[in-house]
Amino acid sequence: MKMRALFGGSTALALAVAAVAALPALSASAAPAATAVTARPMTTGSGRGQNLSSTVAFSWQTNSTVWAIAAAAGAVYVGGQFTAVRPPGDAAGKGNVTRTYLAKFNAKTGKLLTFHPTLDGDVRALAVSPNGKTLYVGGAFTHVTMPGAKKAFRERLAAFSTVTGALSTTWQPTANSKVLAIDASGSSVYLGGDFTSLDSQPRSHAGAVSTGGGLLPWAPQPNGSVTSVAAADSRVLVGGYFTQIDGVTQQAIGSTDPKFGAHEPWAATIVPNRAGCTSVVKDIVVQGATAYIANEGSGGGCFDGTWAARVSNGALVWENECLGATQALAIVNNWLYKGSHAHDCAYTAGGWPQVPNPAGGNLTHRLLVQSLANGTLGHWTPTTNGNNLGPRVMATDGTRLFVGGEFTTVNGRPQQGFARFAPTPDATTPGRPARPTVTSTSAGVESVTFAAVSDRDDGTLTYTIYRRGRTRPIARLTATSWPWALPVLHFRDTGLRHGSRHAYRVSASDGTSTSARSPWSTSVKVASKSPSVSYSRAVLNSKPSFFWPLSQKTGTTATDATTHHLNGIYEPGTSRGVAGPITGSKITATGFNGRSGLVTSASQVPHAPQAFSIEGWFKTTTDRGGKLIGFGSSQTGMSSAFDRQIYMMNDGQLVFGVRNGSGQIKVIESSHVYNNGKWHYVVATLSTTAGMTLRIDGGLAGKNSTTSTEDYSGFWRVGGDNLAGGWNLDPWGSNSQGTTQPNSYYFSGDIGDVAVYPVALTASQVAAHYAANARSH
Repeated sequence: MKMRALFGGSTALALAVAAVAALPALSASAAPAATAVTARPMTTGSGRGQNLSSTVAFSWQTNSTVWAIAAAAGAVYVGGQFTAVRPPGDAAGKGNVTRTYLAKFNAKTGKLLTFHPTLDGDVRALAVSPNGKTLYVGGAFTHVTMPGAKKAFRERLAAFSTVTGALSTTWQPTANSKVLAIDASGSSVYLGGDFTSLDSQPRSHAGAVSTGGGLLPWAPQPNGSVTSVAAADSRVLVGGYFTQIDGVTQQAIGSTDPKFGAHEPWAATIVPNRAGCTSVVKDIVVQGATAYIANEGSGGGCFDGTWAARVSNGALVWENECLGATQALAIVNNWLYKGSHAHDCAYTAGGWPQVPNPAGGNLTHRLLVQSLANGTLGHWTPTTNGNNLGPRVMATDGTRLFVGGEFTTVNGRPQQGFARFAPTPDATTPGRPARPTVTSTSAGVESVTFAAVSDRDDGTLTYTIYRRGRTRPIARLTATSWPWALPVLHFRDTGLRHGSRHAYRVSASDGTSTSARSPWSTSVKVASKSPSVSYSRAVLNSKPSFFWPLSQKTGTTATDATTHHLNGIYEPGTSRGVAGPITGSKITATGFNGRSGLVTSASQVPHAPQAFSIEGWFKTTTDRGGKLIGFGSSQTGMSSAFDRQIYMMNDGQLVFGVRNGSGQIKVIESSHVYNNGKWHYVVATLSTTAGMTLRIDGGLAGKNSTTSTEDYSGFWRVGGDNLAGGWNLDPWGSNSQGTTQPNSYYFSGDIGDVAVYPVALTASQVAAHYAANARSH
């Protein structure tokens, strides 16, 4: 487990809590089926839905950087800084075949083809005409030499036949500096780059020529380099390093008329920037009425992610806030593939917070896939090495994904400059699960817990549980995972003979391949007795200051179940009578709407306790975070002083935090996420001698040595309160969206059985309370 003071140490790796689905009884003597537990809804699918293998396909490679890729007529053209290509698997310098800045491979097999022009400068842009017969090339070169022919002058632009490979003798426009982007649409070839003139006529970083080679009147006026051009019906989008088009403020992306290039209305504030931060556009791809955009930010925490906007007006469709300088995009099979060095995706569904890499730096993912509908992350996670920014270019022939950049390995195996990913059969195998842990706290029941694993191609895996002495499995559970978000799974094996002993092991399957089975768990004796008291009685026996079951179905009073009469008040935004957390109990809980829902103390507490425990149950599927329970200076609204709080981060992690006697914020952050739509039990304690602990579902999630808190008068609040100021667990302090507390300070979900104690509960007390519920999670 990991914990840290704010801005110190590391953010714990987020782990998703998974779905659990039972296997029906396998025989008359098999154990009863597991209680079904379903995960929070996921908008992304498995790798089979995405239909690309994460295993790199056979392909020749280059000896240096690939900057541009285009596919046509069964071939893939690759341009960049390389001077040779070599077969797959060959080490650098071995098997080299000369190809100077431009090469052609078979798109289906990855084999080298005979196309062999020689350029005298690097290639930065490639595009194919709509009819697939012409390849347009842009870059820094000034001459092209074909085999057996004389050197031909081609100033940073050239065209080749995709049928014969011949250099066009009629298409000869010129640019006075580097060409970085080309998009061919209809009879127009749109260009972007560093140039300020085309065919000796003024063109500020953007211009167009006809398919016959003549200069066209399209002439937008961006005030900086253009790195991407995308023609879309009645608009041509341009992106790059500019802040204005035609003198109109337009940060890094804009829309232009396709004939003359006049600036057209486009949402001016789509790309978020702030003082000390600049975000530029590196790539644009269009499908239908939507443009998908890749951004690179300069400045700590500046916007580096992807977003989607309406082509017609720039209206935002969705925004993915992963930090990590997105360089390239491609759409394959209605999924958006991206190249970046994503390292902080804490505020993206399915993402991860900033996490140190044991090898140095931070955990990064350079190849990812996203939903076109909302930008959430999918389950395709091959890896590359290379520069700090990530792969530089992506392209597709509609079936395969082609990736280029500075990398020398893919998935840890040699493959330099260029990689090909194809819809081949699933060739990956899930990792081997670790040894399960087993406890028995109820008569005839053993609870099996184990960490799930991941698979580079698949999000949903099936886990088969075996009990020693049986040849057939006793249950199967399903769970969604990513390499950075591994679920923790629970199975309740019931109907066992009292006093018998059992051990368990687990395997994982993606539907095609199955992992090795985990090691056997320790053999555990089955309990002969169940907890002797109900959950409510176990709580009351520990003498809380107040105990709000939150079970009232009418009225505004949240009745204290102790004799202290420290009642609460139901504020608007709460809904009574939702099913409660306690197994077999008809006692209900309360729902909170995530906007205003609150239960607050009816009277002020004159001095917040120094030693205390906060206990409760919650259930949610939110991805906006929010405060579950805390102490604040105001009865309603936003408190000016607030701590002694348990809140949820956007990704579902729980945080327990206080301000110590010196006013410093001290927190414990859970390693798992808990927004899977099932009830969870949380206890946060502070002892003036032993420090802070956070326990979830009966287990220790973290601890630290903080033994003091601030002294002020206030109110206990359930469901929401202020989280502004220093309660920012993002290591950047702020990102493009501002500080990164939860997006919502109010909690959306159900809460029940909230208790506060004037002492720190012991581990055995917490375990006894949790066991008294006797439920399967």
